[in-house]
Amino acid sequence: MSDNIDNRFMQHGGNLSFITHHFPDAPRPFIDLSTGITPYPYLLELGKEGGYRLADIREMAEVTKAAADYYGVKPENVNLAAGMQPLMFALAALRFQKFGVAKVMILSPTYSEYEILWRKAGHQVVNVNNIDDLTGADVAIICNPNNPDGKIYALEKLRSLQNNWLIIDEAFADIVANYNSLPERDGIIRMRSCGKFFGIAGLRVSAAIAQQEISGYLRAVLGSWAIATPVCLALPVMFADKVWIEKTRLQLFQESKNWREILSKYFRVVGYTSLFTLLEVSDADYYHGKLAEQGILVRKFSYNNSWLRFGLPDKKYLERVEAALK
Repeated sequence: MSDNIDNRFMQHGGNLSFITHHFPDAPRPFIDLSTGITPYPYLLELGKEGGYRLADIREMAEVTKAAADYYGVKPENVNLAAGMQPLMFALAALRFQKFGVAKVMILSPTYSEYEILWRKAGHQVVNVNNIDDLTGADVAIICNPNNPDGKIYALEKLRSLQNNWLIIDEAFADIVANYNSLPERDGIIRMRSCGKFFGIAGLRVSAAIAQQEISGYLRAVLGSWAIATPVCLALPVMFADKVWIEKTRLQLFQESKNWREILSKYFRVVGYTSLFTLLEVSDADYYHGKLAEQGILVRKFSYNNSWLRFGLPDKKYLERVEAALK
């Protein structure tokens, strides 16, 4: 794997093979705090037989309804897929097909793949730093809660935006108790992910919630089996497990509060959610390297060498991480 590819992976966290190669003498296991994925994943029951056949119509309908019930929307507006990227690129392709080149504004800093995908689809992309500057764009993209600073924008502010399409990435919304989304209407597209809160990132399960016209296009593009059969069969139980959801949400809230108190002894907290904390440091490259020497991987940013983002560590590693910070 080339350094260029490795460096791109570094922009999103993870990629332990890169960091372990460069720090071979670091303690093991490497503690990955770079991704913002929960340390306490939902343990899906993935039956072996599902990997050898396609899911049938009834099974796909059941998982779609389970997702719709969880998200509080109608099943016909839920479009499941193997990850956020194929959904986002399908939306960019649809926009180009129907209306040509769009002026796309992205509230930044945020997830960097948005800009890459929309540019590859042929659109003009502008990054803005103020939410009010999104008004007037053909397509506006906002992350709520935002990654990497955890900022949450009120519904009143989102309603005030005047755009043909408003795409809201709600990948971290599951961790927010009583999170409120914009009501469904034409042009509002909500993106949800099971990778962060439920911790099943490797199974690649995301959803786009949109009205009839956009949903119809997405289903045509994604096909009849947009997620793997074993995942399809297991997800209804996960979406309906209200006890686990509430218990885990509270656990993450409590542990993250304690974690921020520890981090604030050494750095200034810039923003946070229950799954990550953004910190201001004097030299991110220096601290990133020093932590890597201790077998701890955190997230740094190519556009800001004063920021580091720490994910929430599993409590069994907390003592070791705090010792490294000291």
